Formats: sequence, C-alpha cells, structure tokens
Amino acid sequence: MTKRKSPPKFSETHIRHMSESHRKFNSLATRKKISDRLTGRHLSDITKQKLREFNIGKKLSDETKILIGIASTGRKASKETLIKISGKNAHRWKGGITSKHIAIRQSIELRLWRESVFARDNWTCQKYNIQGCKLCAHHIKNFAQYPELRTSIDNGITFSDKAHKEFHKKYGRRNNTLEQLIEFLKPEGRSMDSKEIFPRENI
Repeated sequence: MTKRKSPPKFSETHIRHMSESHRKFNSLATRKKISDRLTGRHLSDITKQKLREFNIGKKLSDETKILIGIASTGRKASKETLIKISGKNAHRWKGGITSKHIAIRQSIELRLWRESVFARDNWTCQKYNIQGCKLCAHHIKNFAQYPELRTSIDNGITFSDKAHKEFHKKYGRRNNTLEQLIEFLKPEGRSMDSKEIFPRENI
C-alpha cells in the first residue's frame, strides 16, 4: 500500500499570488458557478474539529489582515443573512436575557433615576468629592436582587467612573450590599460609625 503524500506547504505570499491568479483567470460566470455549487454545503463535525485544531495558536499577519479589510470594504450582509445570525439564531444566544437587561438599563425610568441621583448629590463623586468628571449612578442594593429598588433614589449614590470601577473591582458585580458601600466609603485609618459614613437609613 503506497503512502499518501503530504500536501505541499506554501508561504502566505505564495498563497496570496495563487488567490490573485485564481481571481484573474476565472471569469465572473465561473466564480458564480463555484459559489452556487458550494452554497448550502455544511462541514461535518469532524471536519470542523480538525479545522479548529489546525488553526489553534495561529495568528494572521498584518499583510493578511490588510487584505481581508480591503476585501471586506463596502460589503453589506443581506437581510436574509442578518436574520440567520440574529436573535435565536445567533451562536451566543442565551434566551433573550441580554436584550431584556439592556432594555431595562436604557429605559426612561432608569435615565431619570440617574439624573435624580446626580442632582441630589450635586453632581459630586461621594467617594472622592470631585466634580466635572464622568459620573456613574451606583445601586447600593444590587440591581438584580432588588428589582423593586431599581428606581428608588435612596438606593442610588453618585460615583466617579474611577470610584465605580474600584468598587466593583473590590467587591465584584453581583450581590452588592450597603455594608460593602460603607466599608468602601470609610476613610483609611479612621474609626467612624457607619451612620457618620452613610447617614441615610431609609433604603
């Protein structure tokens, strides 16, 4: 039994020249026939796995990235294609949780809540006492577990973007509590009562 020869290896430049030659010598009609013949064909799971393993760790060269960018310029997905890759057909679909979450976050009620929190705190970061920076309205009792407090002004506090990121880096983004906030606002090296740090009680 004769051994099957391994396919020859080509450099990226050689492959590019081959691709250019292919485009040059194949007429539009021929390319259309090839495209029609390949339309609707699906790779088997085994072939997909082989391709994944083959491409692990490989990085596209800057030249290849530029060529892909040039080839993609001006191309738009058809309505049919957008339908195929959107919503329930998207490969990262999780049952519509994200879209519902975004809709709530971007609702008029939440926007009015943010502005009300900023106004009450005089557009000042309650951690660093600074103004004129990017501000974030932080939910004291977390957004997910307390839906009834999502638009309660008393459940909000104004942070600078820097302070907001520091808070969530320290305590995470889930199950945040009033106790965490008090600890975060407490000045270092000072012994203070929780009511001195955060006098609000009606949360």
